[in-house]
Amino acid sequence: MKPVTAVIFDVANVIVDWDAGRALVGAVPDEQVRAFLASDTFWDINARTDAGMPLSEGLAEFERTDADLAAVYRTYLERFPLTVTGPIPGTAEVIEELLAAGVPCFGLSNWAAENFHIARAANPVLDRLADVIVSGEVGMAKPDPDIFRFALRRFGLDASTTVMIDDTQVNLVSAETVGLPTLHFTSAERLRRDLVGLGLL
Repeated sequence: MKPVTAVIFDVANVIVDWDAGRALVGAVPDEQVRAFLASDTFWDINARTDAGMPLSEGLAEFERTDADLAAVYRTYLERFPLTVTGPIPGTAEVIEELLAAGVPCFGLSNWAAENFHIARAANPVLDRLADVIVSGEVGMAKPDPDIFRFALRRFGLDASTTVMIDDTQVNLVSAETVGLPTLHFTSAERLRRDLVGLGLL
């Protein structure tokens, strides 16, 4: 087995703290918040805007398919900055340690192109990464294996010597199908131990 020499980080809930419900609390009734977050329509549209569909088209589709919740989605979009509260504690410090050790670090995020600037503002360590792929900008999203292949080509990395860090298990399973070793993110403390185990720190 080749030693791991580079790291690709997911962004939401690995580098920045994101929670869809925070945009709605206090703005719409609690029962509507619950219905919205349980709606297959919301999560389907969210996945498609992550994969490049404009947010305006997502709203138009919501209005066609579920008029009652479309108003909630409009509120969600208007208050989207509230979904991101700031950095995940400790991850920026781990990234700085990796960079100080000479380990190339990259980002691969499922995020709509139109509001990724909110993630960047929430944790400036994103600007320390060598490159960040935003799914909405490239028209494909995790867990599609093609986005991992695209990332490896764009970053100039070998899958077998690159570790993918993500908080979502289905994304990690997909990454493994293209040959990427993976780490399941649960906390920065656990991540640091895992990276020590790989010999990166």
